[in-house]
Amino acid sequence: MRLTLLSILLGTALGIHHGQSTATSSTKYNNLTVAIVRAPPANWPLPVMNKNWTDVKFDLNQTVVKATHLIEDAANAGANLVVFPELWFPGYPKGIADSTSMKDHIKNYFDNSLVVGSPQWDTLIAAAKHNRVYIVPAFSHREDDLIYMAQALISPEGEVLLLRHKLRPSGGEREIWSDGTIDDLKVIATPYGRWGLLECWEHFHPAMTFNVQSQKETLHIASWPFTPNEGDSDALPFEAAEVNVAAARTYAVNTGAPLAFASVGNVRFIGSDGLDGKVVNASVSFEDVPLVYASFNTTGLAATAPYDADAEQSWGILGQINAGFPSYIPNVLGKLVPRKKISISKLLARAG
Repeated sequence: MRLTLLSILLGTALGIHHGQSTATSSTKYNNLTVAIVRAPPANWPLPVMNKNWTDVKFDLNQTVVKATHLIEDAANAGANLVVFPELWFPGYPKGIADSTSMKDHIKNYFDNSLVVGSPQWDTLIAAAKHNRVYIVPAFSHREDDLIYMAQALISPEGEVLLLRHKLRPSGGEREIWSDGTIDDLKVIATPYGRWGLLECWEHFHPAMTFNVQSQKETLHIASWPFTPNEGDSDALPFEAAEVNVAAARTYAVNTGAPLAFASVGNVRFIGSDGLDGKVVNASVSFEDVPLVYASFNTTGLAATAPYDADAEQSWGILGQINAGFPSYIPNVLGKLVPRKKISISKLLARAG
C-alpha cells in the first residue's frame, strides 16, 4: 500500500506505526552504518543528466512520503544515519538553477520549499523518531520571502541538532537562494563521534572548509545534488564526477575523517585516506539500489577532542595565512562576502 503524507501524519498523531522499527534502547555506539540516498525525489526528470522540466512540477508532499519509506527501509536494514542529496526536498532544479531559466518554475519551487514546523517537516521528525535513526535532510528552506539551501541534523529523539544554510550558493544559485551565515559552520558531537555537514561546492572554498575541519570531525556528511558517472559527455565541468569527487577526496584527507557523498546517481563512501570504500555508479537502477550502505568502527570516537592546536586547520595556521596574505592585494571587503538575500516576491514580480 502506498502511503500518502496525510496517512503518515494521521498515523503519527494516533500512535499508529507504518513499519517495525529495528532500534532498541540498548543502542551500541561502536559501529555506525550510514545509508546514503541516491534515489531521486518525486517528479525529478530521469536519467540523471536529463534537464527537461517542461510540464514537470515539484512535489514536496510526495517527496516527503518517498523519504519516509527510504528512512524506514534504511532503519530496517540496520542503518543509524540516513543522508540525503542537496536540495532533495523538493529536488535540485538541474539546468534551470538561475533566475532567468527558473522564471516559469520559481513560484512552484517556492511553494514546494520546506518550512520548518510545517506538516511536512513534522513528518520527517516523526520518521527519525519512529525509526530511531539520525537523518540529514538537505532541502530548500523557506523562511518568509526567502529560500535557503539547507541541511539539518535530526536525532533519533527528533531533536534538531543543527540547521544550517549554505554560506554562499554557487554560480546562478546566488540569484535564487539567499546566503547563510558563518555561525552555521558547526561540528556536532554525537555518541558515534563528531559530525560536520557541508554542501556541494562549499567543499572547494576555505571560508567554508577551514572552520569545519578545525573542529575535528570523525565523519563528514557531504550533500551534492546529482552526479553522473565519470566520463559522462553530457556533464558540464561543474557537474562532472571527476571534479566533485576530487573535492570530496581532498576534504576527507585534510580532515582525516571518512566522508559520506550523498547525490542522486553516483554515490560513494570515501575513507579518511581519500580512497573509495564503496561506490555505486549512476547507471545502476534506482529501483534496485535506492540507498548505499557503509559501516565503520566508531569505538572511542565520541571522546575525540573538539580541536587540535597542532593541526593544519588551527588558529595558528589561520594566523599564518593572514600574515602571509600578499601585500600587493588591497585589503578591501569586495562584493562577494557581504550577505546577500534574494526576495522571491521580487523575482516573481519580474518574472510576471
